Amino acid sequence: MSAAVFAPGRRWIVPEVVQTSAMDCGPASLKSVLEGFRIPVSYGRLREACQTDVDGTSIDTIEVLANQLGVAAEQVMIPLDHLFLDSARALPAVVVVRHSDGATHFVVAWRRVGPWVQVMDPAVGRRWIRCTRLLEEAFRHQTHVGAGAWREWAASDDFLDPLRERLARLGASRAQAATLVDEALADATWFGLAALDASVRFIASVIDADGLRRGAEAMQVTESLFRDTHRSTGDIFRVIPPRYWSAHAWDELGEDGELQLTLHGAVLVRLSGRTPADAAESPEALKSPELRAALTEKPVHPMRLVASVLARQGRLGLFALAGAMAVSAGAVLIEMLMFRGLFEVSTALALASQRLLAFLAVLAFGGLLLVFELGIAAEVLRLGRHLEASLRVALLEKLPRLSDRYFHSRSVSDMAERSHSLQMLRLLPGWALHMLQAVCDLAFTLVGVALIDPESLPLALAVSAAAVVIPLVMQPLMNESDLRVRNHASALHIFYLDALLGLVPIRSHAAEPAVRRRHEGLLVEWVRAGRAQITVSLGAGGLQSLVCVALGAWLLVSHFGRSPTVSGADLLLVYWTLKLPAVGHSLADLAHQYPALRNVLVRLLEPLNAPTETPDAAPRQAGDAAAGNGPVAIAVEGGSVLAAGHTILEDLELSIAAGEHVAIVGASGAGKSSLLGLLLGWHRLADGTLRLDDATAGAAAIERLRHATAWVDPAIQLWNRSFLDNLVYASGGTALDQVGPVLDAARLRGLLQKLPAGLQTHLGEGGALVSGGEGQRVRLARALLQQDVRLALLDEPFRGLDRSQRRELLVEARAWWKDATLLCVTHDVAETQSFDRVLVVEGGRIVEDGRPGELAQQDSRYRQMLLAEEEVQSRLWADPRWRRIRVEDGGLRADEGAVA
Repeated sequence: MSAAVFAPGRRWIVPEVVQTSAMDCGPASLKSVLEGFRIPVSYGRLREACQTDVDGTSIDTIEVLANQLGVAAEQVMIPLDHLFLDSARALPAVVVVRHSDGATHFVVAWRRVGPWVQVMDPAVGRRWIRCTRLLEEAFRHQTHVGAGAWREWAASDDFLDPLRERLARLGASRAQAATLVDEALADATWFGLAALDASVRFIASVIDADGLRRGAEAMQVTESLFRDTHRSTGDIFRVIPPRYWSAHAWDELGEDGELQLTLHGAVLVRLSGRTPADAAESPEALKSPELRAALTEKPVHPMRLVASVLARQGRLGLFALAGAMAVSAGAVLIEMLMFRGLFEVSTALALASQRLLAFLAVLAFGGLLLVFELGIAAEVLRLGRHLEASLRVALLEKLPRLSDRYFHSRSVSDMAERSHSLQMLRLLPGWALHMLQAVCDLAFTLVGVALIDPESLPLALAVSAAAVVIPLVMQPLMNESDLRVRNHASALHIFYLDALLGLVPIRSHAAEPAVRRRHEGLLVEWVRAGRAQITVSLGAGGLQSLVCVALGAWLLVSHFGRSPTVSGADLLLVYWTLKLPAVGHSLADLAHQYPALRNVLVRLLEPLNAPTETPDAAPRQAGDAAAGNGPVAIAVEGGSVLAAGHTILEDLELSIAAGEHVAIVGASGAGKSSLLGLLLGWHRLADGTLRLDDATAGAAAIERLRHATAWVDPAIQLWNRSFLDNLVYASGGTALDQVGPVLDAARLRGLLQKLPAGLQTHLGEGGALVSGGEGQRVRLARALLQQDVRLALLDEPFRGLDRSQRRELLVEARAWWKDATLLCVTHDVAETQSFDRVLVVEGGRIVEDGRPGELAQQDSRYRQMLLAEEEVQSRLWADPRWRRIRVEDGGLRADEGAVA
């Protein structure tokens, strides 16, 4: 493979990408690898692809994606001790490791330097660790292969070159190594090479334990051990324990009767370099839209966004503000000259009145400068407020237009943290102007030094260069360290929200210790990242101060060595020379602030630059929903749906006539909700065609249909707003005259009478102030109020209600939407007998489709589900041994005689 690729531009330092969730190690590792070979790729789009079209947790997928995106990759399994051998050519590679909790994880082993290896671990970031530590963490995989196939591979250079290198490390000469390898190759079976491999590994462990010395002694024992083992016809583990064998015989034979071997080793994706341009796939050839977007999405330039937002305020005003800041910096220089003149005022101005006027002139100049500074500060604050408000409005306008697939790979807390961090951006105009002021101050100071002592200008320039260049050189490291801290902080935010949402079950199951351990693990990584950030910051500042002070001292020593006398100008030169490191320190402080501001901008740009769900669709008003009128006809031809690379629906052949009411039944996880999600836009067809009203449906058509879709699901959000606001949320307040009939249809009159403020009673976050069944009826009422419904999707619409209420509400809903196409997912199989048609979904397929009465008479899966439900009702719930307790009006009542 190496002959077919080239590796120009491989970075010496692997780019750092820190994951924000436990499932993101795959895309994070892939992003790091691609950027390491200088292939820019969007991490956000990679995450979306791994949440939908491909499985980002699979090592097979990482290999396929790396090849598709431009890096020659090959998945291999090699003996663990071959990983860091030069002859094995295993690095760089994506390596599978195992955490202490047993979970597998991807890391990028990028480069080895002596006993150290550079590792990019998406969980903690980039680090240098000892090779032995990574070998301890590497996942020791076990698999079975045919003896012939393994013998063929072991006779190749991929195995023999590392074997010869390991023999050389034991002290073998080239001739000794060749003799042993030839002797092993003379055995046409698998055993010769396997025995030599195990013997070398065993002797190496003895040497590491100081049991033998490298050289003739070690080679003598190796030869003897290999030959004794090779000639052995009994237990091969008698001398060499099993853990030293990378291949040994398995107890079972293959299907063709061939001997099978058990292999042990490390699993990795070996990266050989960038794929040549003529062999690489073009972005257009990639099947997944997310993968195409990952390659074609332009790199982020956060400051361009800031410039465009501020330019709307008028470029003339910005240039005037920058000029005012430069004048302010120059005025400080003039102020220093004036204060310098005060030392000689007694000789230049003889009269007291002249001295008073000079003093008043200095005060007036200082006051004018203060007014100037106040005006600049006020304008900077105004620009900061405008920038924050503009970006916040842009984010809030973009969020509703992002596809649901975008949010599948991002947590609510992560998006909330991005929005909250926007308040930092109000500091950005002030940061930019202070940076300009510091640069101008530096330039004016250099001019002053040049006027006093032109010969000192080169050293002054060197001080200035050190003050500017050192922070710039350290900037990438500071950017990465700050982003690492923010990513770990984001993971903590996610954990806090999840812990609060799950507080009741956590306490109920006494899971506090497990939660505490998990939180401690996240907190430790955050602290480590914070300490690393402080170390980088202090190191950069210390290096800058040391260099600047040393050069400044050199400048002063040189100047006074050339000047026989000391004048007032010399004092000013000393002040300005010592000021250069101070200005440099100010520049360093401003440089340290930049990564935080930049990373907030980068995290904001990620959703702002994300593609909208329907770029060609104009914004629509509630009620102006669909291009067609009346019920919608639906057809799926040869359809399949993927989620995280796994097929969740396949072989879909479905045709639903306009106005038809169809029930959908099946076991949990069979794919019923995914089928509805296809019509809601959560999923898209990986294969096949979706047709709406006999026209092929794209994203825009599904978006228009969704505006004309009434959807009832227990997961639909109830807002912490009034009862009335929750009811009219889907109708935009245009159906207030229908509130009364809807309350009757959803059986909400009784709830309304109990609410203290009637329709204006707030329901609490997520409907916390109403019961589960009442909340479900509120969701139904909200859907009933929607206008111009063409499609009604009911997914377990009456969960939390008793059987009689479910039956009544289903009849009411079907009557309400009698002129719309209706699909109802339910586990009440008996209630589906009133439908004209029922679909049975099992294993992601529609296994039965027909009239309920006909299916119930046949030996069908539908009949089995009916009988199972009847048996549960008659034999389980009707069992007299149950004790029945009725909850009514907030009280408990036990049925008499119903005791075990």
